[in-house]
Amino acid sequence: MVAPVFFAQLCVLLVCGADYANAGKDVPTSHIEVVAGEPVYLPCDISTGDPSDQVLLVLWYREDLGTPIYSVDGRDRDFSLAERWSDENVFANRAYFMPEKQPAELGVDHIRETDQGVYRCRVDFKVAQTRNSKVNLTVIVPPQKIVITNESGAQLESVVGPFPEGASFTLRCDVFGAKPLPSVTWFRNDVVVSNVSVALPRAGTTHVRSELRITGLGRRDVHSELTCQASNNPKTPPLASTLHVDMNFGPLDVKILGANQPLSAGRRYDLLCQSSGSRPPASITWWRNGQRLEGAKKTTSNDGNTTTSTLSFVPRKEDDGKYLSCRAENKMMSTDRLEDKWKLEIHYTPEAKIILGTSLNPDSIREGTDVYFDCVINAHPPVYKVEWKHNGKALNINIQAGIIITNQSLVLQGVSRSTAGNYTCVGYNTEGDGESNPFYLNVMYAPTCKPNQSRIYGVAKQEQAQITCQVDANPPDVQFRWTFNNSADSVDVAQSHIARSGTSSVVSYTPMTELDYGTLLCYASNRIGTQRVPCVFHIIAAGRPDQVHNCTLSNISMTSFSIRCSEGFNGGLPQSFLLEVRESHSQEVKSNLSSPVPRFSVTTLEAGAQYQAALFSYNLKGRSEPVILQAATLRLPEKQLTAEKDNHRSAFRFTPMMSVLIGIVSALLIVGLVVILLVRLQCTQNDDRRKRHKNATATGGNLEHRGSTSGPTLSDKGGGSPISKHDSSAGECDSDEKNPDIIPQPVDTDETADYVRKRQHISTIETSPSRSLLHQAGNSAGGGGGGNAGYIGYCTLRNGMPLHELAAQSKMHAAPPPMMGGYAPCTLPRQPQQWQYGPVSHLPPGVYPVPYRGPHPQQRPRPQPREPPIPMQPLATTEEEPSVDTPLMVNKRESTV
Repeated sequence: MVAPVFFAQLCVLLVCGADYANAGKDVPTSHIEVVAGEPVYLPCDISTGDPSDQVLLVLWYREDLGTPIYSVDGRDRDFSLAERWSDENVFANRAYFMPEKQPAELGVDHIRETDQGVYRCRVDFKVAQTRNSKVNLTVIVPPQKIVITNESGAQLESVVGPFPEGASFTLRCDVFGAKPLPSVTWFRNDVVVSNVSVALPRAGTTHVRSELRITGLGRRDVHSELTCQASNNPKTPPLASTLHVDMNFGPLDVKILGANQPLSAGRRYDLLCQSSGSRPPASITWWRNGQRLEGAKKTTSNDGNTTTSTLSFVPRKEDDGKYLSCRAENKMMSTDRLEDKWKLEIHYTPEAKIILGTSLNPDSIREGTDVYFDCVINAHPPVYKVEWKHNGKALNINIQAGIIITNQSLVLQGVSRSTAGNYTCVGYNTEGDGESNPFYLNVMYAPTCKPNQSRIYGVAKQEQAQITCQVDANPPDVQFRWTFNNSADSVDVAQSHIARSGTSSVVSYTPMTELDYGTLLCYASNRIGTQRVPCVFHIIAAGRPDQVHNCTLSNISMTSFSIRCSEGFNGGLPQSFLLEVRESHSQEVKSNLSSPVPRFSVTTLEAGAQYQAALFSYNLKGRSEPVILQAATLRLPEKQLTAEKDNHRSAFRFTPMMSVLIGIVSALLIVGLVVILLVRLQCTQNDDRRKRHKNATATGGNLEHRGSTSGPTLSDKGGGSPISKHDSSAGECDSDEKNPDIIPQPVDTDETADYVRKRQHISTIETSPSRSLLHQAGNSAGGGGGGNAGYIGYCTLRNGMPLHELAAQSKMHAAPPPMMGGYAPCTLPRQPQQWQYGPVSHLPPGVYPVPYRGPHPQQRPRPQPREPPIPMQPLATTEEEPSVDTPLMVNKRESTV
């Protein structure tokens, strides 16, 4: 189906083309004129009387070109979507087709003179015959330029003259760039005085000239207007140029206003020069030492009699002493010019320059050298103060520091590396301050260690470490030498293990044995000298870091808190820090954070909860022991309901200070009550002991310390006490008697077995000095056999059996059976086990109760001697007998309650 349609269209086009060739003489032609630069619209009728017909192709031709210059192709698409093309050498993108117009139009923007010609529009229809139409386009070029010259050929812009009275002159008006040629007219004060013009060919173009002759000038002709006007079409306004006639009168005076005062360099001044009596206004010019200054602005009074010239002048310091003059003249007159002069006085800020002492070489100044500078200042008016600066900071006289300032000189005694830097001097006068260019003082010095270097390196065996040594040196061209020291030897490090980069050196070091751990010393040298104090680096076996310390809680809110600690030793390796936050009761992990510094901010917590924060420091070798902190978030605010009666409450307020006072008073009351109860309990116990003592004395029983296996009972006071026989007095017994922690009392056989069971839960800190004596007495009396051979002595009671239970045990049993042979020392159990007599939270750190493992006291078996949990040293040896002045225990253990 496509091929028949295509051939049918091709036949139509051929037929239409043949018809057009036969009817070419009858093509309608329209004439259009357009001014250059404006848009033009070329008509082309594309309408058809047949509704089924449609436009297939629109072609635009220019008569002098054989090919289309613009096309609208709608053969294979809807005509509204037709493809448009424009010749780049003709219209390019200036042309656009408007089919919706009646008739359709080809618009061309910015028409050019070269676009003039005859254009043909060809329209091909699907059914109808091809239609052609022509457009004769004429492009009008308005006059482009008017040039008015005088008789000598000088071009005149706005003024002609000046002329004296009675003078005559001729003006020529040339008009260029017009097509077609324009008509030229002269006006004198809006009155036509001439409309004669001639066409003159020039360089391949043609222009029009019109001349005007003016004679017998008089004062009435001052400021009269002479206008040359050219036009070639009614569409654009005519091009015109107007001249004003001026007549000459010489100036009467000239004067610089506000002269003879000092000026500041660099500041802008508007200088005024005024002249009067000149007609036209005088030509005023400004001069500086014979050199003309441009940029002056001239103003004239309303009557034209006074002319004022304004010069924007920025003086320089070089202008000081020069002459500034203003000249007024009428160049068209033969009269002499007038001139007013002003001798300039220029004030300027100081110009400073630093000069190093002539005997000093700026490239060879070493530490300890004396340096001096001179400040050369050029200023007007003279300076009243000179200031010196080092790196932008003012220098003051400091003889102790070696800084001496005299007049405009600076002396630096014994310069050091801190003295190096940029030095400037500043001069001050009434105009301001002027600072010199910086002079860099380069101080040479031998190498020294840079601060803040890593001084300790943790390295494992057979692990290579890169030890970096950095030094400060000037000049920076340095050489390095490394030495290794340990407790056994000192050796130099081979150069093959040393690398240098600028003022840094890196040594590769690998410890292989224990002797390879020690100290590395780094020495550097330059042409100034060798480093006096070496850089010291300690090579240690890498280990775990130390704990953090000085931890504080801050910024506590309902959902967050912050922790800040000080870091400990890093174990010789870079360390980081870990924070683990757990809920105190459930031990559930709420947060786990890590940081390169021991600073943490914990968020998203629950309000009013207790937390346990554990902080670790860790490196490649492991992590430190934790530091545990207890933290609690703030509670949620509670709603308070205030009744109306609360408004009438008293002004009493419960302050924090009152809370503290109430707490102190309450604590004192509680302490008082506890003391009273203890004293009363002690009195009751003393009464019971006195009664038992009387009974024991009546029966002739022997005294023995509580907890012994067998033997006599020890009385409370002197008389029958063995201590009174060996000691100088009984005061020591009285002292033990009055001590609430020392409880001597008789025990029977049943009591002893139960006592042994409970005694294992009694913490002891010291044995009475009389124990050794009683032990010796028991051995001599019993001959080392039976139940009377051992003595335990006083054990200080800290925890375990209450006193009233011990008293009850003494009453229940009649005679104490033998318990232990030999000496059974009192000791502190060390292994924590389950305590069956209640909580152990009150025990001091490191003290744990020992459970009873013996038989029940009702069975009354003979107790077997037991070894203490911790071996004890004997109380006495054969080399030294115990005495009052000799300690009874070699290893005495104490416990703090």
